[in-house]
Amino acid sequence: MINNVLFLLAPTEKAITRYGYTFLPPLCLGILAGYLKDAGIAVELADLGQSLPDIYSGKEEQFTFLYQYQNIYEYLTDTADLELEEKINAYIEQLIGNISVESYDMVGISCGADFSFFQVHSALLIGYYIWKRYNKIITLGGNNITYLLMFQDTFSELLQLVLHKFPYVMKGPGEHITLQLIRTLNGELEQSIYDMNGMVYQKDGLVISNQEEEPRVVCPDWCNLDIIYYYLKVKDINGDNKRLENENEMHLFKWPFYLTHYVSNVHKRQRKNTFKDVLILPFIFNFHCPFACAFCSESDTVRKKVILGDVDQSVDDLEKLSIKYNTKNFYFFNNAVNASAAFMEKFCKRLIERNLELRWSDCARFNGMTYERLELLKQAGCRKLVFGFETASKKLIDLIDKRIDLEHATQVLKWCQELGIWTDLEVIIGLPQEGEEEFHETVSYIQKNKDLINFMTINEFFVVPRSKIGMNPEEYGIKLVRNVISYEDILKKSWNYFVNHKGKPLGNFKIYKFHEIGGRQYKQILENNVEKIRYMNSLQNKEFLEVESIYRMIDKL
Repeated sequence: MINNVLFLLAPTEKAITRYGYTFLPPLCLGILAGYLKDAGIAVELADLGQSLPDIYSGKEEQFTFLYQYQNIYEYLTDTADLELEEKINAYIEQLIGNISVESYDMVGISCGADFSFFQVHSALLIGYYIWKRYNKIITLGGNNITYLLMFQDTFSELLQLVLHKFPYVMKGPGEHITLQLIRTLNGELEQSIYDMNGMVYQKDGLVISNQEEEPRVVCPDWCNLDIIYYYLKVKDINGDNKRLENENEMHLFKWPFYLTHYVSNVHKRQRKNTFKDVLILPFIFNFHCPFACAFCSESDTVRKKVILGDVDQSVDDLEKLSIKYNTKNFYFFNNAVNASAAFMEKFCKRLIERNLELRWSDCARFNGMTYERLELLKQAGCRKLVFGFETASKKLIDLIDKRIDLEHATQVLKWCQELGIWTDLEVIIGLPQEGEEEFHETVSYIQKNKDLINFMTINEFFVVPRSKIGMNPEEYGIKLVRNVISYEDILKKSWNYFVNHKGKPLGNFKIYKFHEIGGRQYKQILENNVEKIRYMNSLQNKEFLEVESIYRMIDKL
């Protein structure tokens, strides 16, 4: 019988030095635990990234084995030589040494969502080690599983190996499917696991991927997780000090992630009593998007209905989390806070009525935003909104079906500034048919409105197979070039980046390249994108460069 479950989050390179990253309690583990505990299953959690800094010797070479597929294959097929087996076993034992794995009936392992093969390979090695040593039921999940499935032709060998060694591999939201699996294995349900939504398995030599389960809006529960690991250091406020309070809000919400944790780590080492610990919690109350931008997986022909939580339950959950974890700070991870204007307005009014005094940020669409709605958001505790902007080229806006009005977008930015809501923009470089003219339209818009823009996240476009562009590339003036980069090449690139950037993951892999029909070849497109990204970053808010420069000097001292 399965009565208790341990969930492990495989470590990623980012955890090695922690600089430049804001670490939040993992929402995926919190949702799994919250859902299963409500169903009467005992759950404990471990974020294995917490152990990685203690393992790190200062030399990246100690992790070489994680970037070589042959090593992973040999370990999982019991053909590794003694030296390799001992090296991998020692790595895993350092990660899980303080966990009583033998006391759990099932171990679920998240392969994470960082497009990191350090993380994916770690998850596989850990899962196989626990199965061999403790004979435990192992499940594998995490967004990286979905990523591997999206590019099956590139990762077919790895997928075949995974599905041969692990009978319970899941994609998509894992909370309900895990509960269904437990009840099935316990004999409480009569069904084949191969009929369950979200299951991935082999049949007649083919990889079968069942339809994903719908996500549930769940109050996360981080159970036994060591929350101290996620604390940030901000200035201690004695009495009514508005200046310091504003500085702390800038630290937690205005500054981009790469600065927030870096500055916090500098504070930790100053050993003064002028700083205090604060915690930011992740939370989500809606899934899917009412729009279908052509570059996004949400534009899949199988359109998914927007899933909304219950307003009162969401507010109750936020209050419970605020009290339990002694924090007023939240990052919401919704597709858009205004995916439903009615929900947003009711949600904000409840927060105001309850006088919870929470501070939070979220993603948003420009569509439907009015001054009155933004004012309500501000009164309810909103400190920052991240808008999906992408491009200022009318041609590209129409091509990708973005459905934004640039004049209205500018007005929304002005209203936010007036109300004291920081605004970040998501910008995409290298969209299909983005020539110099289209790029300079975006540049011109940013230059005209730079005083209204807090920070820009610059993303290089890559083709998502399930998106409209991925399914119908010719309609967007491009021709896909598949398998330009192999699994082996990706691992080499990842290793080189890891060594040269002291622990940073490479990030999104552009598996599918593309040519413009009757235009540039993919190599020229990539070269152009490098220059465009460099130029766009030169338009960033100079304040953040100054903050980083000052704290780097402090760090050296």
